[in-house]
Amino acid sequence: MMAGLSFNRWDKDLGERRLATRQITHKFNQTAPEQNQQREALVRELFVKVGKNIEVCPPLTVDYGDTVFIGDDVFINTNFTLVNSGKITIGDRVMIAPNVSLFSINHALDPELRKTYINQQGEREVIDYPAPITIGNDVWIGGHAVVLAGVTVGNGSVIAAGAVVTKDVPAGVLVGGNPAKVIREIQAGETVRQARA
Repeated sequence: MMAGLSFNRWDKDLGERRLATRQITHKFNQTAPEQNQQREALVRELFVKVGKNIEVCPPLTVDYGDTVFIGDDVFINTNFTLVNSGKITIGDRVMIAPNVSLFSINHALDPELRKTYINQQGEREVIDYPAPITIGNDVWIGGHAVVLAGVTVGNGSVIAAGAVVTKDVPAGVLVGGNPAKVIREIQAGETVRQARA
């Protein structure tokens, strides 16, 4: 999957990987507010790479923990959703607001190709298409934003709340809308208050 090759969603091994991921996220989501160390340990168990000084707030929804790489000094707020068959890389000093979703999977547009069918071995089969998502360093993703498969967000950029990011985002820009478009370059020393003025 991380290589970007199509795959059968109902493959037995993938089902076992999803189950293992869901078991860890279930434990994570059941932690008490004061159980910071337990949450950090579960995040480190869940994902391939987790840097230093990270905080992830429950609840968290993840399909495959073994395709996710997180850098240093990252803060991820509540209701973070990863529908992630493709590799997801989150850089250093990234801030992710509540209700952000990263979808590193695509489906066929033709409804005939999306159908689940029974293959010659008598197993369910439907083909999905993963594509990686890369979030650069020093990125801020606003609440309720969605980043789709195959997207790279450049260093230092800001994704406005509610944006749906369908294409790559250059470094150092503010993007917003559905589909997200570059609004403008971010100025050195600029704050949100100045941006709204």
